[in-house]
Amino acid sequence: MARNGFTLVEVLIVIVIIGILLSIATANWNSMQKKNWVESQAGQTYSDLMSVRADALFTKRARSVIFSGSTFAIYSSTETGSGIQPASTKKPFKYPFKWGGGGSSLTVTFDASGLYTGDTDLPLCVDPDGSLGITTGSVDSIVVSTARIKLGKRGGTTCDVSAITQK
Repeated sequence: MARNGFTLVEVLIVIVIIGILLSIATANWNSMQKKNWVESQAGQTYSDLMSVRADALFTKRARSVIFSGSTFAIYSSTETGSGIQPASTKKPFKYPFKWGGGGSSLTVTFDASGLYTGDTDLPLCVDPDGSLGITTGSVDSIVVSTARIKLGKRGGTTCDVSAITQK
């Protein structure tokens, strides 16, 4: 007797196998998408900070950047008080930044030579889950030092320069 087709049992087994594979792929897709957002946000912020630093150097005027949770504003001078409008603002971040020392906002200032004016190196960490948990991305942090800005990977659950492997 010749068989011309598939039995109902064979078709159901194939459908179940496809369903299992799709559920695994969906779980992996979500974590991969989160990893991509973290890396993208760190890279874009790094690029923006480098641009502000270069702008301060080439125009010979100090520039300031204010981080406030998930927002980012660039000022064309060190004047950042109330009533002063930023030169530009970036769209809100998908995930908030955390920084060493905490606080609700952070001002990063580059002097007329393009050098960071802070006393110590400044860590900025992307915090996708609100607890500074370990992320799967290859970069999730930025370290701002006097003459350099570097991307890095956080090695623990704190946003300290010592916990970030700079790249």
